[in-house]
Amino acid sequence: MNKEEYLKGLKKFNLPKEEFIVLSGGSLLLRGIREKTDDFDLCFSDKLAEEMNVKDMPKNEKGFPSPFEKCEVIGGFEGFDFDIVEGYKCETLENILKFKRKERRPKDLVDIERIEKWMAQR
Repeated sequence: MNKEEYLKGLKKFNLPKEEFIVLSGGSLLLRGIREKTDDFDLCFSDKLAEEMNVKDMPKNEKGFPSPFEKCEVIGGFEGFDFDIVEGYKCETLENILKFKRKERRPKDLVDIERIEKWMAQR
């Protein structure tokens, strides 16, 4: 999905903006570093995780709770620094780079190059 579709999806979830952080590909998409992403990776606050009953939520094929179609969530804001982008809390580029440099999957290598180029232009 592109940025417009992603923003529509976030609005459709109807979650309080202060209670979640957009992670990884979504964060890159909202910043304009990526043109598309396949899903919503979100980090819920403990409060939202409890309200949404994340512990008992159906899990996707990767084992992550999935409250909505094409959506994975983790609980707890600890360890996730964020910036405000398009009105949403988005994981910082530094956090994303740290994770992607550790994982080093083919898609991560592409993202690393894009992030570094974007950061160098700022």
